[in-house]
Amino acid sequence: MNNPFKPGSGLYPPHFAGRNRELKIFRNKLKQTISGTPMHMSIIGDWASGKTSLLIRFKEIAEKEGFFCSVSIAPQTDSSAVFVGTLINNILNEVKKRHTSTYNKILDGLKNIGSVQAFSFGISSKELEKKVQTPQYDLKITLNDVWSSIKDKYRGILILIDDLDTVKNEKEIMLTLRNALMEAIMDKIRVMCVVSGTEKLFEGFEKAHAPLVRFFEPFALGNLSNEEAEEAIVTPLKDSNVVFDEPVTVKIIKTTQGQPYYLQEFCYYLFNNAVDGKVTMNVYDASYSNIMNDIATKIWNQRIQQLGDTNSKLLYIISTGKSRTSQIEDDAKKKFGIATGTVRTALSRMQREGKIEKNQRGSYDISDALFKEYLKRLF
Repeated sequence: MNNPFKPGSGLYPPHFAGRNRELKIFRNKLKQTISGTPMHMSIIGDWASGKTSLLIRFKEIAEKEGFFCSVSIAPQTDSSAVFVGTLINNILNEVKKRHTSTYNKILDGLKNIGSVQAFSFGISSKELEKKVQTPQYDLKITLNDVWSSIKDKYRGILILIDDLDTVKNEKEIMLTLRNALMEAIMDKIRVMCVVSGTEKLFEGFEKAHAPLVRFFEPFALGNLSNEEAEEAIVTPLKDSNVVFDEPVTVKIIKTTQGQPYYLQEFCYYLFNNAVDGKVTMNVYDASYSNIMNDIATKIWNQRIQQLGDTNSKLLYIISTGKSRTSQIEDDAKKKFGIATGTVRTALSRMQREGKIEKNQRGSYDISDALFKEYLKRLF
C-alpha cells in the first residue's frame, strides 16, 4: 500500500484541505479578470506553510474556468531583465506545449524583443541584462501578443510566481511587474497575477510604495484550523488499509498546530510505522523522536545556521521559559557572555522579522511549538 502522505516543501498534499477564504477570494478575482478588471494578489506565509500547494490549487481552479496558466519560480536575481526573461520563457514554453503552431507565430512576431531573443538562443544572464534594456516593455508586448493569439481559446491569462521574496531587488522587480500588468490592463488584456513569498516580501516598503503593496493585495496564510487539519489527516486514509486511532489524530493536530509541513511529516512516518494496519498512541510515542530528528535535518538545523550564533542562543533561552527581557539578558550573560546591548538589539530585530512574539506584558515567546521543543535540546 502506497503511503498517501507527502512530506516535503513544495509538494502537493494528497488531499487539499482548508484555505476556503483564499479560494473564495481567488475565484472572485478570476471573475473580475474575465469581466475586464483584473485584480492581483499575493500569498504571504512562513516557509512550508502551504504557499506552493495553494498556487497549484489556484492553477487547477483557473484551468477549469478556462484560463491559460503559467507558473514560475522566481529566480534569485537582482535584475529585472533576468526576472522578466524567466517569466517570458515560462509563458512561451506553456504556449509551445499546448499550441505549437500558435507558438511559432508568436515567436516570429516577437523576434525583435530582447527577452524573446534570449529565450530562443539560450544566452547567459549577463548577456541577457545587456540585451534587454526595457524588461517592462518586453513583458507587456509578450502578454499582448500571447493574448491576441489565444483569446479565442481562453477566458484569461493567469501568471503564478512562487517564492518572489528570493529576488534580491524586490522593489524594482515588483514595480517592473506591476507596471507591465497595468499597461496590459489598459490594453484590455485579461491577465491576472498571483505571487507568493514570506513576510519579508513587503518588509521595509516605504509609504511611497504602498500602492505597490495594494496592487498585489496580500493575504496571510496561517496554519490549518483543527477541523481542516483533521480533514487533511482522515481523508487520505479512507482509501488505505491503515487506521489512525482518534487520540493519535488529536495528538497530531495539537502537536503540529495545523502546520501543513509538520502534519504531512508526522502522518507519513506514522503511516509507515503502523502495526497490523493501526496507528496507536504507542506507535506515536515510539515514532516521535525519529520524526523530530527528520524535521531537524530537513529544516531546523539549516534555520539555526541562518539565524546565527547569538540569535540561536537567545531563542534557546526563550524556549526554556525565560521570557522577560531582564531574564533573557541575565541568562545570556551568565551562560554565553552576550552583552546586554546585543541582547536587546537582537530581540528587537527578531521580533520585527516575526521569529519571536512579544505580548502586552512584555514577555517573548516562540509561536512554533515544535521548533521551540527542538531549541530546548540545542545547548
